[in-house]
Amino acid sequence: MSLANKITLGRAFLIPPIVVLFFLGERLAAFLLFGFACAGDVLDGMVARSRGEITTWGKALDPAVDKALYLSLVFSLYVQGTLSLLALLLFLAPQIGLAVGAVVLRVREQIVQGSRVPGKFASLLSFTAIAFLLIDWPGGTELFYAAIAATYIASIDYVRAARAPHGISS
Repeated sequence: MSLANKITLGRAFLIPPIVVLFFLGERLAAFLLFGFACAGDVLDGMVARSRGEITTWGKALDPAVDKALYLSLVFSLYVQGTLSLLALLLFLAPQIGLAVGAVVLRVREQIVQGSRVPGKFASLLSFTAIAFLLIDWPGGTELFYAAIAATYIASIDYVRAARAPHGISS
């Protein structure tokens, strides 16, 4: 297994402690661990590129871990009362759509679509919004809705790229 994929799996193992810390009221500790996990997202990509370890499995695993991390915290913020049901549902819809689309591409076309700039931007905005919400900074809710909008735009971009003859990386 590549070093980049090990880093990605390490990020996945941080999800339960982050959620536990959040529900124990240790929001700053959850925030710091969340930041560490997100920094690992940047690191695993840099390692994969620098070492020539970009793999189909890694291209599928990395966004799956991102989604698990973000969704677990968004759901936790909803359960805790920080986010409304509407915010949760609006965030879930494109995430589920992207996940289903990725599975369909993999099964039907034997292709894993690589990351794209709008998706990276939506991810950065989601990270920032969730971080603000975790430590209850002003503007977190507004940032979260901006992240939702960016995710819908990224979803449209991924669909357009998937339909283009050469827009998909394998």
